[in-house]
Amino acid sequence: MNLTGLDGVLKTLKSLPPEVVSKRGGVVRQSLAAGMRVIQKEARKNLVRSTASAGKTGVSYGSGLTAKNVIYKRKNMPKGEKGERLMMTVAYKQHPKFSSTYKNKPIKFNDIAFMLEYGTVNQQAEPWLRPAFISKREQALSVVQSDLVKRLDKVVTKLALANKQ
Repeated sequence: MNLTGLDGVLKTLKSLPPEVVSKRGGVVRQSLAAGMRVIQKEARKNLVRSTASAGKTGVSYGSGLTAKNVIYKRKNMPKGEKGERLMMTVAYKQHPKFSSTYKNKPIKFNDIAFMLEYGTVNQQAEPWLRPAFISKREQALSVVQSDLVKRLDKVVTKLALANKQ
């Protein structure tokens, strides 16, 4: 999701001190993470629903372990661009309940999740991530905006107090 229509806000953010837009993202990253948690929660619910019944290939497994491994992580920005980018994915860990293989490797949580998302030759797709994003994107954006304003207010207050001394 790209935030558009916030050119003035972005210009202001670029001119702020390192406490706000530090190398590790500062309050901007924290606010984006708050929005990602909204989508993550919905994605986990959808994935639990998708894994509730076994599919033809056996990739569905209703233990809830795969859903617990739906994560978001920081991604590098494309060359020449500044900003913060978070990506929703599934942890690349081996699933303890499966002894079978996929592409001659032990099955990992992300294999199961993306087989369900896009389907396989033997199993129809049961999307869980795209519907979560579509249904919660407006709410996530609202959370990012309100959280960012709240965090910026705290930083500005802190800097104002520091400058009075």
